[in-house]
Amino acid sequence: MKLDLTALLNKRMPKADFDFTVDPSSVEGAAGFPEDIALTGDIRVCGSITDNNGYMALEATVSADYKTVCDRCLKGLTGHIEFPFGRIVRVSASEDGGEDEDELLYVSEGGIDFDRDVIEELSLELPIYHLCSEDCPGLCPVCGKRLDGSCVCEKTKETDPRMETFRKLLDKMKE
Repeated sequence: MKLDLTALLNKRMPKADFDFTVDPSSVEGAAGFPEDIALTGDIRVCGSITDNNGYMALEATVSADYKTVCDRCLKGLTGHIEFPFGRIVRVSASEDGGEDEDELLYVSEGGIDFDRDVIEELSLELPIYHLCSEDCPGLCPVCGKRLDGSCVCEKTKETDPRMETFRKLLDKMKE
């Protein structure tokens, strides 16, 4: 979505508020999300752009809902992410302010389009590791069942002969 900044550029107002949603599938050339994460709706972006004598700062909050699976037991999970998003807005690319190019947005035809930046930042902010609970037992490597009591493989599994000495030691310690 292109955000119109003509009122700010013409000094008619010092601040412009915005609140919109971004459909990631409609943005061409946007960064992809990890394979195990799927957004359950649009990305919400709300914030403001402030003009301080030619220096414009965009400050926003980005939020989205997603679904994924637990990395230990493959149970389905849903999540919500919300994070701050900020950029410096420049009228022309010829100014030299020494800022990082990734943190800049340039005005084009009286507005800015930063949907790709929002999607890229969201893909970087998403959690890397997902757990249904901190003490998730995971899956049995033999039968694939959850290790919460429904698996009987643990009792029937043969002990590695190299570990027999340790098992005997543990048995002696229990006595």
